[in-house]
Amino acid sequence: MRKFTAMIVASTLALSSASFAFAAETTPAPTAAPQGKMMQHKGPHRMNPFAGLNLTEQQKTQMKEIMKDSGPRPDRAAMKAQRDSMHSLVTAESFDETKAKSQIDTITQAQSQHMLDRARAENKMYNLLTPEQKKQFNENYQERADKMGKMHEMGKMQGQDAPVVAE
Repeated sequence: MRKFTAMIVASTLALSSASFAFAAETTPAPTAAPQGKMMQHKGPHRMNPFAGLNLTEQQKTQMKEIMKDSGPRPDRAAMKAQRDSMHSLVTAESFDETKAKSQIDTITQAQSQHMLDRARAENKMYNLLTPEQKKQFNENYQERADKMGKMHEMGKMQGQDAPVVAE
């Protein structure tokens, strides 16, 4: 179960890490047309936790600097290579657990470092906020968490947690 969880976490993190938006952007990116039954996350708080906080120009400038200094952005080509490597392991005639563990460790280590860099940067940016902005930030967080919980429950009721099997 631990291996499966690690694989799911690594895959999710690999796919989601490229979506981190810079803190100074306050306008949402245009959303793509929905594909299948995939749910779209809409609104200004979709990818940027600091959106909608009415940041001052000074705060925006400081946040841009923090992001610039927060470490390298994930390399999309490397992430694709990691996903392709996992795909090759999954679709092989026989499963090589040693190679899979090694690949999962590689992905997990890269994602862990990225998440640490991001958390450190977001903490610095959070501490630039006024008390009113901090209150709004926390309310926005709670609203997103509640919405995600409801979407998760709806998915369970509709049977979307089950893997898709082609016939």
